[in-house]
Amino acid sequence: MSDDDYFNRGSWSEKSGAAKRREEEAMKAFENVRLETEARTDLKAGSRETIQLLKPSCHLTQACWKSFRAHVQSFEGWTVKRRAATEAEKKESKEKRKSTVYFTMVSFSVKKNAKNNWKVKSRNQKRQKHDTSDLSSCESGDDFEIPARKKAKGDF
Repeated sequence: MSDDDYFNRGSWSEKSGAAKRREEEAMKAFENVRLETEARTDLKAGSRETIQLLKPSCHLTQACWKSFRAHVQSFEGWTVKRRAATEAEKKESKEKRKSTVYFTMVSFSVKKNAKNNWKVKSRNQKRQKHDTSDLSSCESGDDFEIPARKKAKGDF
């Protein structure tokens, strides 16, 4: 203790060895689920797939939860949430801690426009077929241009 009667925690680690190990296990489990889910072909555009990733026995401390959540959210379409276990769920999973324990779930949202890209392309090709203007300036029928922004009042 110092002269001011407080502990100097500056040299203390934010995560214990056990906490780091549980965080690494969670990241490995997520990586496996992510690769499996993203490889699936039965998911429809705009759908969401939710998977229970961790049981309450894999306790992530606040520091580990923060970095794990950032890791999951760094992948496009992925989110993570944790839900507090009820007393019955605690007993069922044989959890002895009296504090709140969590189930951790990850969700993957399939892009809405993942399937629509071919529709935009085919609509654009149909327009070009029916267009009677000078087509010699078009390099490819596959190009898709986003229409220019409409001018607001006062724009020149």
